[in-house]
Amino acid sequence: MRTPLLSIAIIFLVFISGYSQGKNSDFSKLNGPYLGQKPPGLTTEVFSPEIISTIEGSEMCAAFTNDGTFSIFFTKEIDGRWTKPQPLHFTDGDFTISPDGSKIFFGSNRPRTSEERILESMDIYFIQRDESGGWSNPVNIGPPVNSDHGENYPSVAANGNLYYFSCTNEGWGGCDLYMAPFRNMKYQQPILLDENINSNMHDWDAYVSPDESYIIFSSKDWSDTIGAQDLYISFKGENNNWTKAENLRGAVNSAFDEICPSITLDGKYLFFMSRRRGKADIYWVSTKIIEELKSLNKK
Repeated sequence: MRTPLLSIAIIFLVFISGYSQGKNSDFSKLNGPYLGQKPPGLTTEVFSPEIISTIEGSEMCAAFTNDGTFSIFFTKEIDGRWTKPQPLHFTDGDFTISPDGSKIFFGSNRPRTSEERILESMDIYFIQRDESGGWSNPVNIGPPVNSDHGENYPSVAANGNLYYFSCTNEGWGGCDLYMAPFRNMKYQQPILLDENINSNMHDWDAYVSPDESYIIFSSKDWSDTIGAQDLYISFKGENNNWTKAENLRGAVNSAFDEICPSITLDGKYLFFMSRRRGKADIYWVSTKIIEELKSLNKK
């Protein structure tokens, strides 16, 4: 019974992005799943307006900026009430929670050793939850995933396979999406995803489903892009090949940026960031839109 409780506790780490110590939001008054918010249907809605997505704040990729720094907070539901968000002991952006809730993967430009300076590019790290409920010190994943080109926005499948983007200039063009297989407790040589997903533009910020049946990512300047950056989805087809990525269009995308997709651990809702209100807010929508697209792809 430990894992379900853990999932409930840490899933909201991804979405407590607009909270700051300077606000007086009383989280103890919030009760029920998803901070007591009414779940959305097939229409995109702002998540927890005036609590998480506020006019004063600025959310970005499940972290928020406050005086120029990134902070990541953690809250959990106890007896139907949400605890006051507490900062975790690292301050980096672009992170994801493993499907079993035991690890948090994140990007960081922190020095790799005590002798080094802050890196010019990002590496991927993880922290692991221990038996006492605490978190380990950050661990650099190392090669062959991390390189001098910069790797960021990790997403992890249930089997451990790691998806991320890197701007190596050695792929299809711009920043590209890669997958590093996880075998024998080690990451293997990363694989550049094919042209059904990557383009000669920037392709990044990917979320992969736990069973790797679909991947959602952000890209800009495709021929069918609605705004500056849109969210696209690709499904695993026959022979484990990815289908041609589809624009999520009006169900999700707008004339503004849409980035940082993530699916809740229960698989019910898609969260992402959009600037459609003139600033960066967190939005959510039912994953039934994904199921409908998946059904169409099977026909």
